[in-house]
Amino acid sequence: MFKRETRVLGIDDGPYDKNSSNKSILVGTLFRGGKWLDGVLKTEIHIDGMDANSKIQEMITKSRHYDQVQFVFLDGITFAGFNIVDIKKLHKAIGIPTIVVSRRYPNFDEIKNAIKNLSYSKKRWKKIKSAGTPVEVNTVQDENNKPVYIQFCGLKKSDAIKITKMTSTRSRIPEPIRAAHLISTGIVEGDSYGNA
Repeated sequence: MFKRETRVLGIDDGPYDKNSSNKSILVGTLFRGGKWLDGVLKTEIHIDGMDANSKIQEMITKSRHYDQVQFVFLDGITFAGFNIVDIKKLHKAIGIPTIVVSRRYPNFDEIKNAIKNLSYSKKRWKKIKSAGTPVEVNTVQDENNKPVYIQFCGLKKSDAIKITKMTSTRSRIPEPIRAAHLISTGIVEGDSYGNA
């Protein structure tokens, strides 16, 4: 069983405008379980770039919180457009189990078509496929009863499901991701908005 105060880091990107910048922010929020916020991290990545892995790795390993983080949650596998995370390489680099959370089952045909005209399209597609088949998880029981879908590396399927459910305390997505989303949108837009 996971402890109530298991340290979990959730990562999400902020809104971006390709016409005004070639970068987007990434925000990480460190929680004890899904209840207490203990820290906030920030970095930047290139829109449609190839630096998501290195920037996330650096943000985590150079943080004073690094030794406390027991699980990392990513809000999807793509950030800032199609700056795609290779979760296997990230897990190996940081030594922390990593879980991707998606609100909808990924449309892989649509994604493959969208990246075909980008540079390094084959490398991007390989990163997406290496994450494995998404697993459906029902985190909350409400009138909508919408599941989330997870991909994971560095832990068993049963444990990935448990930690996802345990940290989804305010909505159907883990609280560290929800908080990272609110903070990143607030920084960029000046006013945050929810996305559960």
